[in-house]
Amino acid sequence: MPKRNFTTLPEFQANLHKEGATLVEFSGSKVPCILVSQKKYDELLQKLFGKQVRADTLLDIFYDGQDVFVDVQIKFLDTDFEENYLLYANDMLEFFEALAESGMMSLAPDSPAYTNSQNVFMIQLPKKDAAERALEIIRTNAKKHG
Repeated sequence: MPKRNFTTLPEFQANLHKEGATLVEFSGSKVPCILVSQKKYDELLQKLFGKQVRADTLLDIFYDGQDVFVDVQIKFLDTDFEENYLLYANDMLEFFEALAESGMMSLAPDSPAYTNSQNVFMIQLPKKDAAERALEIIRTNAKKHG
């Protein structure tokens, strides 16, 4: 998986994931959901349709005692599909709490239909403790801008 390196705040801001993220309801729990373009979502489904899917997920955390960014890297094993989603964690505490709690993440198209759970692609995290560590780093380092 490609590790991305950013060195300045403007570099981080320029590479933030544009479609956003939200929480979806799944089996009575809140699951973090990264929104992607409809085209990217359709491409994902085409590549994975009919296959037994395993995903490797890595949370690469960057912080400076004020701002926390998390580069979520997802690689679907046995395919050429891998993506990075850079998120600004200061504004997403609930997203990362749900990630640490559920050990699940989902992808959905960034259209109003994403709330329909049939349009959500679920991913089980290989290591839930990584999400728990990420949450601790975020809580310790993310300062709210007032």
